[in-house]
Amino acid sequence: MMGPQPSGPARMAAPPLRTALCVVSACAALAACNRQSGPQQPAEATQKATENFATIVAACTQFVAARTAHVGPTGAGNASNSATGAWTKTGYSPAQVQSEVNPTESAVTPFVGKIVIKDNEARAAAATQAEAKATTLTPAHLLSNRTHTFVYSFDGQQWRWQNGQRLTKIPGQNDRMDELTLAEISAPGPQGFGGCVPVVAK
Repeated sequence: MMGPQPSGPARMAAPPLRTALCVVSACAALAACNRQSGPQQPAEATQKATENFATIVAACTQFVAARTAHVGPTGAGNASNSATGAWTKTGYSPAQVQSEVNPTESAVTPFVGKIVIKDNEARAAAATQAEAKATTLTPAHLLSNRTHTFVYSFDGQQWRWQNGQRLTKIPGQNDRMDELTLAEISAPGPQGFGGCVPVVAK
């Protein structure tokens, strides 16, 4: 003798559940397809672009790590300096350097790269050049937090610098974003980033 049978609504519960599972599976499969549909480049080209860019990143990292504090007349290239005194000493904290390489859909520039450099800038004022040189920079001399972003493109043979920008955060002031030219980045001296500019064969 059979026991009581499920009512009509109870028997209909299974099909919607199976339908929901199918929908979830379909969505997961679609997401996987979308992840695989991005720009793809041959493995050999990817390896060449990645290795060449790693050389640029290493040179850039070494360059910013070798920076030392510098002394100069107040106002000489220090437009953001609010300190008083005839001479200033400017220094930088150890920089955090991050990089990435991404493929594109362009046959002309199949890869683009980016280097992001984050550091702090400190500055102290002194009445004389000797006093400025003797000054020890401390966190109390913090002037700004800076983020430099450099963008590069790879043509299949070599990397080229494309553009750059600097985000400056100064306590008590609005954030400032400055576009940077290749001439500014390549400039000699402590304010340039010549070590981050790839050498382009002509």
